Amino acid sequence: MCPIEFDVELDDGRIAHCWKAQSQPYLDCEFSAGLVEGVDPDVLYLRLDREKDEPLTLFLRPDELQAIIWVATGALWSLEIQKRALISDGNESED
Repeated sequence: MCPIEFDVELDDGRIAHCWKAQSQPYLDCEFSAGLVEGVDPDVLYLRLDREKDEPLTLFLRPDELQAIIWVATGALWSLEIQKRALISDGNESED
């Protein structure tokens, strides 16, 4: 998937120079995040790189990435609470 260091050309012609800090591979895709230069005020990126699709790269400020983490955590927490409610109601067995 994406190398440790790579460039992304934006529609306006700017070049975002990226350094991968962390990644999580899956069967047909990889999520990664890291540092970016050249697209101020954005200094971080979040990328979804699927084998069959063009990579989706978001350039973000630190507060924006924190907001994504916050809302994703809320969604995961809600899913867990829903599963526990179904188990306690006897509608589903625990995995």
